[in-house]
Amino acid sequence: MSDVTRRTTILGVTALAFTAPFVRSSRAAIPVSFRLDWSIYGSHAPFFLALEEKMFEKAGLDVSIGEGQGSATVAKLVGQGNDPLGFVDFTSMIRAVEQGIPLVAIQRVISNVMCVISNAEDPVRSPKELEGKIVAYGPAESTGQMMPALLQQSNTDASKISVLNPAFGAKNAMFLQRRVDAIPANVNVQVAQLEAQGAKLFYFLFSDFGVEMMNNGIVANADWLRQNPEAAKAFTRVTAEAHRAAKENPEKAVDLLIKRLPQQGRNKVLLLRQLDLTFPALDTRATKGKAFGFMADEDWRSTQELLLKYGGLGKQVALEKLYTNKFLEA
Repeated sequence: MSDVTRRTTILGVTALAFTAPFVRSSRAAIPVSFRLDWSIYGSHAPFFLALEEKMFEKAGLDVSIGEGQGSATVAKLVGQGNDPLGFVDFTSMIRAVEQGIPLVAIQRVISNVMCVISNAEDPVRSPKELEGKIVAYGPAESTGQMMPALLQQSNTDASKISVLNPAFGAKNAMFLQRRVDAIPANVNVQVAQLEAQGAKLFYFLFSDFGVEMMNNGIVANADWLRQNPEAAKAFTRVTAEAHRAAKENPEKAVDLLIKRLPQQGRNKVLLLRQLDLTFPALDTRATKGKAFGFMADEDWRSTQELLLKYGGLGKQVALEKLYTNKFLEA
């Protein structure tokens, strides 16, 4: 583990302090700090595979990876240039760009992961079956904000659903205690967390019922991107290679994450399940057959329309200000 350096960096932005550990690869030509959206979960494994397999180093990059505290916070950090690249939920990125923060999406990774989870013994198989049930979610969480879209799309009567708003982080516990019948969640995160606690689950995706939305991808600081186009191309190329390698051997990807972060060893089964649930979310209907990470106008439009109608987005942002595919391999 001598090639792993942990460093704590206090990153100052207006009214914002942020501290997170980093893992750093060995020396390479262009230093790039890359900020994850949250603390470690299985979808992050391909990035650590790329570090351990020296994919970034071979591409001329010296990449360090820092954990995050939510996409909204990470979007601000990347916009301020504290980290030039981040793994950010695109809904948070759209809101940030609408507020004038200089961000550009350069690679889509995960889409359509929102789901509704229920107990396998009493499964909720469709939005309509939520009528007469108790559901828990925080009003500020993205899955909760999109619940009205899901209900409207499926002609479900929202007035027949009892909604509880738990404190942040308490939703899983309420579900495990059987205080609620269902929760909206992200399939690549909460499903495995609940299964690890012994729950037997049934779940369906929002996208199964017409609510399609992009989730996380690679977001760059706009100024850095203009000055470092080759580094951006190298990063997206390695990200694609690493996800292909992780899909071929998920256990190896998780083992390499644990090699970099030994404290995650106790979570191996959880991380592997989260990674497996990530792979079906790497494409959208509009991007099948395209290069890994390709972004389609229609996906950006539908995501932004949902935010405008249900997510409190103030005004529409021109697509050319949000993303570009020019840093992806053909």
